[in-house]
Amino acid sequence: MLATPTHESGRSLIDIAVGERVAVGAVLFDIVRNHCSSVGIQPGVVMRCECCTSRSMLLRRDDGMRIELDRVYAAFVEVQALH
Repeated sequence: MLATPTHESGRSLIDIAVGERVAVGAVLFDIVRNHCSSVGIQPGVVMRCECCTSRSMLLRRDDGMRIELDRVYAAFVEVQALH
């Protein structure tokens, strides 16, 4: 079954709830884009939030890769919820 983005407006990765599955859209600013790319977050990647703290987010991509991302970077990653 294919994941289908909802038609809601773009949201930031920092705003997703634990367990929510999203597709990465635009990543703002070169420095954020470069860091995110180096840890495995690029436009089109589908992932789920596993845990969230005041400092970081633990994410799991659909391919099983786990990523810990500082919330400062997450604020500049646009995502779309999937169904």
